[in-house]
Amino acid sequence: MSEPTVIHGEGAPRDLGLDQGTACGDTIRERIQRAGGCGDWLGRWRPFAPRGLERAETTARDVRRHFPHLDERVIGLARGAKVPEIALHHLLARELAGEGEGASLVAGFDDAGRLVVQTTDGGILRRVQPDAGFVSAEWTLPWLPGALAGVNRAGLAGAVVSATADEGGSCRAPAFLLLQNCLAQFETVENAAEWCDRRPAGGRAQILFGDANGDRAVVTIDGDKRFRSEPSGTVEASGPSVVLDARTHTIRADGLSALEA
Repeated sequence: MSEPTVIHGEGAPRDLGLDQGTACGDTIRERIQRAGGCGDWLGRWRPFAPRGLERAETTARDVRRHFPHLDERVIGLARGAKVPEIALHHLLARELAGEGEGASLVAGFDDAGRLVVQTTDGGILRRVQPDAGFVSAEWTLPWLPGALAGVNRAGLAGAVVSATADEGGSCRAPAFLLLQNCLAQFETVENAAEWCDRRPAGGRAQILFGDANGDRAVVTIDGDKRFRSEPSGTVEASGPSVVLDARTHTIRADGLSALEA
């Protein structure tokens, strides 16, 4: 695993996105081109085939409606990377459809009670200090506004796992975005899981939560349906991975010192 880029951001949501976009601009533009879009401002009006553009616009509408802070991050991310906002929403729509690079993560708890996430290469670590909400240390992909794994200073850890193809539902904002709001707002698994139970999000995914009290839960999102269960078994770190420790509120990637929330 190559060493991930480490980003420190603070301020309003748009500022947080701007920091990430500025630091990861080349990678973001390359990813947009691989997804069929134009990675510069000239692609603003026709970055994708009509079907892809329609899907991106629908996702943009629901991100704006249900995740306004993350929509602000998308604006900052686009400005920092010098790409059209619709191109980033296209990548979010791919996550919703189970086509994105964040869709294949696997996670579980190790014998020490830490959350272990088997990641893809090319991710970033970021320490986020928002104007409102808890400080958090996170792992995600450079073009995504929301964390795929993270732990906050209050001792709540979470990771998005087992994302699969979307099969309907009234909301077209991808379910992994729920994790970012949980890290900003909650201290315990119970509060985070309860919030996920009643918030709109789309696609099919699971979010695995653990906290400093030792509580754990898996929230399964299946379109408009929600299910809650207990995680089973233990995992060991192998291959590219990050380890989140809710008790020390730190995240550690292979070959790097711990990043503390």
